[in-house]
Amino acid sequence: MSSKSSSMQTGKSQIGVGALFNPSMNAFIERSLSCLDFLAVIPDRGWIDNGESMAQTFHDLCRERRGAGRGLFGFVLWTFCETLAGAVRENMMHRKQLGKTMLRVALVALGLLMVPLVASRIVDGWNWPARAFVIVYVLFFATGMAYAVIARKMGAWSYKAGVAVALAVGFALGWSNMVHVADSGNPANLAYYSVLAVGIVGACLARLRARGLALTLFAMAATLALIAVLLPSGAPPYLARNMAIGHGVFVALFTAAGLLFRRASLAEAK
Repeated sequence: MSSKSSSMQTGKSQIGVGALFNPSMNAFIERSLSCLDFLAVIPDRGWIDNGESMAQTFHDLCRERRGAGRGLFGFVLWTFCETLAGAVRENMMHRKQLGKTMLRVALVALGLLMVPLVASRIVDGWNWPARAFVIVYVLFFATGMAYAVIARKMGAWSYKAGVAVALAVGFALGWSNMVHVADSGNPANLAYYSVLAVGIVGACLARLRARGLALTLFAMAATLALIAVLLPSGAPPYLARNMAIGHGVFVALFTAAGLLFRRASLAEAK
């Protein structure tokens, strides 16, 4: 490979998505190899927002400075400082938005906490220690923040709905199983946590993409159905029937979340 071709390939890798959003970028790099130093400091957001006009603008500015006999160092420095200032402003706005999101989630979690707090005052035998309320609040807050962060990955309503259903059902399954294990003392019920483990591992492997999350939720539904069939309940008939109904509801909800993610992946592919 020639030195010029190698430089072009290096330039394309430096400017990130710029080459994707500018059909004329290949020709621009070939004409303006000396400009790659400051092209590399332009963030991807800049290419996306400004489109093809950026290539012509940079080319004209470089040609103007070369024609005036001035070096590109000052221009590179100015571009870097301007880009850095823009990145700082964007980061501050992001932090401000994150703070607002955390405040909203904290308030919603506090509102949800009122349900067990009031129930503990009016329901006989509901004697939670203060530590239990703290744990519940942390779980509410963590679940809400997980939704706020993950739901931003895609704008489709089906993706957001799938995230909401998956997190709500996962929270309900984990909470109910924790209570059941505490009451029964049966360690075999810890097998239900494998459903949540499948979800966490699958979400990480899928990198929160809709298609991968759909497969993950289907796998969670299948895992829960398998546990329900293979794990003996040892409960009286009436209680076993209620447990079977509960398993069926959880499996149906996990499947519904998977179908929502599948719909989102199909919409994304169009």
